[in-house]
Amino acid sequence: MDIELLIPIAFKQKGFSTEENMLVLAGDIGGTKANMALCRFHCGGMELIKEKRYVSKDHVNFGNIISDFIAGEQVPQKLCLSVAGPVIDGKVKFTNLSWEIDKNLISEMLGGCPVAILNDLEATAYGLAALKPSELHVLHKGTNVTPGNIGILAAGTGLGEAGLFFDGKAYHPFATEGGHADFAPRTKQDIAILNFLQARHEHVSWERLLSGQGIVTIWEFLTQAEQKSCSQTILDQMKTMDPAAVISNAAKDGSCPVCIEAIALFNRFLAIEAVNLILKFKATGGLYLAGGIAPKLLDLLDPTVWNEVFEASGRMRHLLAEVTVYVMMNEKAPMLGSIYYAGLNL
Repeated sequence: MDIELLIPIAFKQKGFSTEENMLVLAGDIGGTKANMALCRFHCGGMELIKEKRYVSKDHVNFGNIISDFIAGEQVPQKLCLSVAGPVIDGKVKFTNLSWEIDKNLISEMLGGCPVAILNDLEATAYGLAALKPSELHVLHKGTNVTPGNIGILAAGTGLGEAGLFFDGKAYHPFATEGGHADFAPRTKQDIAILNFLQARHEHVSWERLLSGQGIVTIWEFLTQAEQKSCSQTILDQMKTMDPAAVISNAAKDGSCPVCIEAIALFNRFLAIEAVNLILKFKATGGLYLAGGIAPKLLDLLDPTVWNEVFEASGRMRHLLAEVTVYVMMNEKAPMLGSIYYAGLNL
């Protein structure tokens, strides 16, 4: 029986017969957390058996996490990991961890089972297949005239970007490091923000603005370069809480004009980089906003601004008019992508 997919991803396998029963291990691994899931694929679909969240730095290596998670369970037949960073020759190193993950060593540990390691945005792209229509929110409606490639833009701890190439029948996900491409200002204020950041960094990428720290950076520009003031309450909260969360919450409840402006700038920058990604990928199949920030700030992502940015994007605005922008409301998309890749592609 074929597995039902929201988007036709070009998996090697479409489903399972009544006799087949596949046990897969999947993980979504970052510098701070390691989320693990054990699942079973069968003719009825995918069944989650167990899941657990680990603190990465509490473990001397990733093998210890696997050993703890599958203790008392059958050895999985396949494994796929989503990792926050570039994957080179089946290995990934984390900037704030002492350990790396090597797919060959993990395979040997599990008796030679097939292992894949995907960049987290590539895994998110595969995760589109597992989402339900109710887990997508339309932020900007396009005409959807021309089937084509898809772009994914994920603002969170950093800025991730990925694409899905459309071959006329199915989609093929691929990873990029586009979040590290140069920030491109449009207005005089944007140029001032660029100058502000160039005093801090040799290279100013989109990730410097479209991330959790980016929200803080925009707020710092407004309060330092433009000398706008926030209440002492906001300043005190920032001493003990995540500053990006403080800014976001103050924007949501309308208590701080500077925080409101910071999130408005973030929204406009996100729309601009979405346009850049659409044009580079010719993503007439849609642009999907993933990551942790967009769902949390959904009420502050003003669709009117997105319409204005798309209209003011040069000679290809007719192509942009075709593209619908979706917010992925299920933050487990990278894990789901890992699960489905293990079950259907290894």
